[in-house]
Order: sequence, then structure tokens, then C-alpha cells
Amino acid sequence: MLLSLLPALALTACGGGLPDAADGTDLSACSDGACEVRVTTGDTFDHPELGAVEVVVRDDTIEVSAGSRDGEGNGWNVSGAGTEGHSLNLNGQVFAVVAVDGDQGVLRVGE
Repeated sequence: MLLSLLPALALTACGGGLPDAADGTDLSACSDGACEVRVTTGDTFDHPELGAVEVVVRDDTIEVSAGSRDGEGNGWNVSGAGTEGHSLNLNGQVFAVVAVDGDQGVLRVGE
């Protein structure tokens, strides 16, 4: 009986999901412009060139956006979205979508 359960247990243990991110969920690792983190919708991290970067994960896509307003109606905004294996270039800053699974993903920032 136990032997018949082993293949099922092995498949469960090796199931899908996300790869480990080098910096785990430590979004502060991105403050130098280079990190690999697990992200979910609502995550925000500081980037040295873009300021606050906001993350949305949905429909097998990671979207990143950043922007600034000066209080006088002037400002800027950049955003991009990509699926697994794609890279985004926002104002010369590279964001690579390593993997997406449900409402979480792994994002690599910098080269």
C-alpha cells in the first residue's frame, strides 16, 4: 500500500509553482537597482532611477509602473507588462518576468 502512494507523493512534491527568487520576498533588495524577488499585486519597492515601483500580477502577467507628480500638475508615468520569459524596458531600466503562477510572480530587476 505504501509503495503505491510513493509516485503520487513524488509528483505532488515536484509539482508546479514558482522558482525560488534569489532575494525571496525582500523588496528592499531592489533599492540598488538589481534584485530578483517574488512579487504579488500591491507590492511596491524603491528603485534608484524610477522611485517607487508598483506591481500588479494578474492573468499570467506582471505589470510594473512608476511615476511622479510635483504637486503642480506636472509629472511622468512609465509602465509595462509582460508574461513569463519577457523583459520590459522602462526608461532604460530592465525588468524581466522570470515566472508567473496565479497571483504571484518572480521578477528580476536590472541586468
